[in-house]
Amino acid sequence: MKNQSTAVESTSFGSRELHDFTVNSMMGVGASETDAQYMARHLLAAELAGHSSHGMRRLPEYIDRALSGVTNAAARATIEKDSGALVAMDGHRTYGHFAIRDATTIAVQRAKDQGISAVTVRNSDFAGRFAPFCEDAADAGVITLIFGNNNGSLQNVLPPGATQPRLSTNPIAAGVPRAQAPHMVIDFATSAVASGRLHFDQDNGAAIPEEWTGPGGHLKPFGGFKGFGLALLVEALGGALSGSQTVSGRDSEQAQGTLIIALDVAQLQNLADYIAQVEEFIAHVKDTELESGASAVRAPGENAPTAEQLAEDTVLRINPVTSYALFQIAQRLNITAPTAL
Repeated sequence: MKNQSTAVESTSFGSRELHDFTVNSMMGVGASETDAQYMARHLLAAELAGHSSHGMRRLPEYIDRALSGVTNAAARATIEKDSGALVAMDGHRTYGHFAIRDATTIAVQRAKDQGISAVTVRNSDFAGRFAPFCEDAADAGVITLIFGNNNGSLQNVLPPGATQPRLSTNPIAAGVPRAQAPHMVIDFATSAVASGRLHFDQDNGAAIPEEWTGPGGHLKPFGGFKGFGLALLVEALGGALSGSQTVSGRDSEQAQGTLIIALDVAQLQNLADYIAQVEEFIAHVKDTELESGASAVRAPGENAPTAEQLAEDTVLRINPVTSYALFQIAQRLNITAPTAL
């Protein structure tokens, strides 16, 4: 079993144990085995990539939303409108992981047919990280851009200089094919940090940097007016264009609106030549002298786990708040709890 770096006062679990527990938990709320396996890979990939805020910490939230009737784990996204290169989908309240996975598959297929495609999804639950969808598309030689809003809900981000929150964290992601996975993938909230990261650090008792939050403990946009402008763009593209609600004074249901844009590289440039140029400029950017104590330059996406790393049984450290919540899931669903090492 491979070992991974630890956190203070955490509990050790094997990644295979957590994988099987996640599968059993998801099937316990109605997900198919295929979808349950996909969710397990998604959450463990986040853990292995160092994004624990979107890893096992999220499973209790997902299970609770299914048990409370907010999410329909057995539902599948369906096509509402189809004009070839443009597709609009209804998520039917399934997990965003499943809805955006299926929408990305369609976006890639249509980009291969048409050169470029755009697929929207409304009425899904939250999808966690967008990076895995961009990775899948890049494997097929397709560039992606993804924009996701929260259906007008969860307004916890302040406009620059404001004291009242008006926006959600509104993530943006993009994927570019490289010679092999992991591809060049960016995936970030338009707030200073994702709300999950803020809550994860709070769970761990970490000091919250002053630049993350403003009045009332609400998140700030990253980069001031730049992040604010991108958040508004996400409302227009992921929200209004998908048929989702956008931020307003109304109470809005917690859901996600998403836009996926896909470009088939081979219909604009020779794919091999394009990838060679991507590799060349990444290598040039990384080949630079470093400040004293600085880590080596890393291209976006290079921390994504490989298929081989996902298959290994890795020791993962889970903080006490999440560990307790996992044991609570086992009791609620009457399934075997994961065994601590």
